[in-house]
Amino acid sequence: MSTHITSLTVEVEGISKREREVLEEILNDARLSAERLASAARKWVGLSEETRAAIVAQTNPSLRDFWTKLTRVGDGLLHPQLVMIGGKAASYLGKLPLDEQDRYLRERVPVVVRRGRGFDVKLVDVAEMSEDQRRQVFKVSDSGDVAVRDEEAQKAYFANRAAQLVVEQARLDGMKKVERVGWRVESGRVWVKEEKVEGGLTRRDLVTMLRDLGE
Repeated sequence: MSTHITSLTVEVEGISKREREVLEEILNDARLSAERLASAARKWVGLSEETRAAIVAQTNPSLRDFWTKLTRVGDGLLHPQLVMIGGKAASYLGKLPLDEQDRYLRERVPVVVRRGRGFDVKLVDVAEMSEDQRRQVFKVSDSGDVAVRDEEAQKAYFANRAAQLVVEQARLDGMKKVERVGWRVESGRVWVKEEKVEGGLTRRDLVTMLRDLGE
């Protein structure tokens, strides 16, 4: 298993020789930190389950997620780099086999994007993936298993999602539009006007709003 920080680069333009040397020192420190984290994880899982449970129970609750991740690193299920990356995409990546975690951290995750009338594939760092990209790339089974959709599966997901958005927009466009003194109803939402916010809403106002929404 690679324990290096794989997504950092030293290919930086416009810095001095001394700054480049400092950058290389920083990268080396980061790599050493990952290696030490992996070492700490091996020591952690070397403790008995009873001891680990006692430690978790008696330490700050904010550390419980760390202990869980440390256990997964020690068991060879989680790449050390993912301990330091937050977000749902990183969490999903951490559920893949370890060799896939390492590969996608090094090579980045292929994401299908629209290019004119066709598609293209963009490599995206897991830490920079949007929520839409995360949903498109990672497929979660009913049992909770995670897989990465290949290019064709992502295109199918992309097309299906686009069709859903068209249907949803048509539904919203067909909703009632009502303009009143204190509020406006459009696309299934009530937009309360400033003067009405300041004056407050009455029970009668709320009943009328619900009627305007078609409830």
